[in-house]
Amino acid sequence: MKKNNSHLTLKSFFLLLTLLKLGCDSQKSSKYPPEIQIIPSPKEIIKDRDNDALELKNTISVFIKGQNSKKFFDLFTNDFKKIFSQNLNFKKSEKMNSDISFNIDNSLRDEEYKIEIDKNVIITGGSYNAISMAKSSLLQIIKLKGNKTIILPKSKIFDMPDSSYRGLMIDLARMWHSIESIRNVIDLASFYKIKYLQLHLSDDQAFVFPTDSFPNLPTPDRPYTKKDFVELVEYAKIRGVTIVPEIDVPGHSRQFIETYPKIFDVNNGIKKSNVINIASEKVYKALDQIIAEVAEVFYNSPFIHMGADEAKLDLYKNVKEVKSFMNKNKLGDDVHELYRYFIVRINEIVKKYDKQMLVWEGFRKEGKIKIPKDIIVFEFETLYNHPKNLIEDGYTLVNASWTPLYAVYGGVKNKMAQRAVWSPERIFKWNKWRWEHFSKSVPGYNPIQLKETNQVIGGQMCSWEQSGEAEIPVLRKRLPVFSERVWNDKPKKSFDETLSTIERVDKILTLIIKDSRQDSILVGFNFKKDGCLWCDPNKEIE
Repeated sequence: MKKNNSHLTLKSFFLLLTLLKLGCDSQKSSKYPPEIQIIPSPKEIIKDRDNDALELKNTISVFIKGQNSKKFFDLFTNDFKKIFSQNLNFKKSEKMNSDISFNIDNSLRDEEYKIEIDKNVIITGGSYNAISMAKSSLLQIIKLKGNKTIILPKSKIFDMPDSSYRGLMIDLARMWHSIESIRNVIDLASFYKIKYLQLHLSDDQAFVFPTDSFPNLPTPDRPYTKKDFVELVEYAKIRGVTIVPEIDVPGHSRQFIETYPKIFDVNNGIKKSNVINIASEKVYKALDQIIAEVAEVFYNSPFIHMGADEAKLDLYKNVKEVKSFMNKNKLGDDVHELYRYFIVRINEIVKKYDKQMLVWEGFRKEGKIKIPKDIIVFEFETLYNHPKNLIEDGYTLVNASWTPLYAVYGGVKNKMAQRAVWSPERIFKWNKWRWEHFSKSVPGYNPIQLKETNQVIGGQMCSWEQSGEAEIPVLRKRLPVFSERVWNDKPKKSFDETLSTIERVDKILTLIIKDSRQDSILVGFNFKKDGCLWCDPNKEIE
């Protein structure tokens, strides 16, 4: 009996070992590297203590509910397959407890989102744009295991931006951009949570908006159609990016004058004038028609940028028609008052189409005609109006500081312009209350650091005179650093840590846009070769 009992006991022992082993195998989980890296850095990440990871394989179910759910599902799964594997399968599900679920919760702030990863992935955002941004974060942290399995770090991520305006501008008027190159810029902006893409649609060199009201105005060698822009608006919208149109008046407007001189030209006897006649009711009527068309095409933009910068006001002096208009409207003898009058009139037209007007810094502090406070001023040069004055006068600002937020590099023949591009490290040292400039004649040459104020709602990088082909190589390592600084007022990590993360996620961006081209991130001023034309090479950044 004892022998039999021993045999049974030994058998039971081995059976128990087998069950334990099977149990361990069935509960085996993957591990995720200790650090979760996302650009821009989220406000809070709560990691699993053991760095356990969720595995998703075979067919992955995705729940999305909302007006654009089908388009968002296609975008999400297509990006997924570009990055990870064509062998991954997805199905759109109606179940909220799917493998991955996207939910809109109106109790959250508009751009606030949460990602919770445990037994499945639950993404919640305060708006469509919020879940679109959460998608970008998710794509940055997913890793592939084998050909058909992905792993995600078990964690909770809470995030929202510190700045409501996070912008990028590209210059379609001076340099040609193919539709494909613009799409790639939109993808870049979306990946790094840049909310607004401003299109500079008019300048002395070209007018690229296809207006029906003035069919000769669009420049022939810039063959964009309204359909092109409508499709770009939708392409950007589904990616959480809003396109902001810009029509630059009254300066930078030679195309208006050359194509329709009887309407727009100032009778000042000067050839190649580039200011439109703001002392003519014909001009206000014409701009109303153009703005109406722009508002219709860019329907989802809350803004229209009307330029209003660098207007050569001396071109209005001693013109009989201008003097008569100013007398009639009791503007006195100072043409700057006429310019201020113009801004007020155009603002009323823009508001008529339910848009808010944006302008570049251009009007001075002094003036009898009050510039409305509902205009948002993009302060770039500090020459026309000091940012401190604008804040004290109650204006809302977007920081577009020439240094280090301007990129003027690829495809430009002008030797000076080619040097106007800054390293990622220089951008990292900027903040949205700081303005700098290269010229000693400009106040910003000595950096202006204002006290923190909610009147500065964000910042914008500006890519001037740069070809469409140059945008991605120049911007791909600079824009994410800018995004980090407008997303987080206080840096979450050092520059070296931030750049290390950018280098990693940039490989993911390459797969999405199918473009690996990269300029040197160290491009800047070559002082020894070209001399110091724009700034002091011995001057340290504070």
